[in-house]
Amino acid sequence: MTQINVNFQNQSPVIIDLQKGDTEDIYIQLLKDNLEKQPPMWRDPLQYDLDYFKQLCQQIKQQLGWAWDLDKWDLESTVQYHKDIEHYLEKDESFKNIPGEQQQLLHEAHFCIHQIQYSDDRLPRGAFLQLEWFNDSYKALPDSKEFKVDLDYGDVILQNPYVGHPPIQCWQNRDNSNIDRTCAFHDRILPGLKIVLTQKPSALDYERYKKWWSEECTDFVNKVGMDKIIKYTGFPVIGEVRDKQHLGDIIKIKGLKFEGITIL
Repeated sequence: MTQINVNFQNQSPVIIDLQKGDTEDIYIQLLKDNLEKQPPMWRDPLQYDLDYFKQLCQQIKQQLGWAWDLDKWDLESTVQYHKDIEHYLEKDESFKNIPGEQQQLLHEAHFCIHQIQYSDDRLPRGAFLQLEWFNDSYKALPDSKEFKVDLDYGDVILQNPYVGHPPIQCWQNRDNSNIDRTCAFHDRILPGLKIVLTQKPSALDYERYKKWWSEECTDFVNKVGMDKIIKYTGFPVIGEVRDKQHLGDIIKIKGLKFEGITIL
């Protein structure tokens, strides 16, 4: 079994045991190829709070003219901020055709939106610990890969390849606005990884789920088919953290410094 060590300064590594399968074989080679070129980027979620987002809102207004005035923070405003970014980007190409000076700002804003959305006193670093590259490196996800709905603490999943939401998140947000753009099926493998930090799995009532899609997104369901929505419902898990208690200790450390990834 392949082992991935996520290394932080002055700490024992967070050890990931990778599953065996076609997806994992492709992923580990993609990871090695990217590590040879440069290390991944880790944004420490503790730095992405409402005060920082207010600064980003001002930059967004100045550079892009979007009316991001942070009068309140709720699900409705979160969805709208994300929609603005979605509409600005091509669905499949994402940031590829965006001017370089805007890319970093949009990446920062996108990350900050999700960090604030999913963080609280119990989860100060949010729902995920994410390592990623910002390049065009990816491979097609094998059709045989199964998705997991009920994520567990310490699960390791593939990085979302699009600025959009997987079907389950569209449903969780009850977001059917411009669903053809927003809903993005996870059909690519990126070299980044995400470690799940949430404590409890999210049960899914499939009957209610399918009913929502059929009634609220009728045209989209007719276009892509319910079978495809169900197939890509959940998340592509590729491994798990070996010592979950150690992971819990790591994510509580202030001033945590990421050093790199090693593959054994």
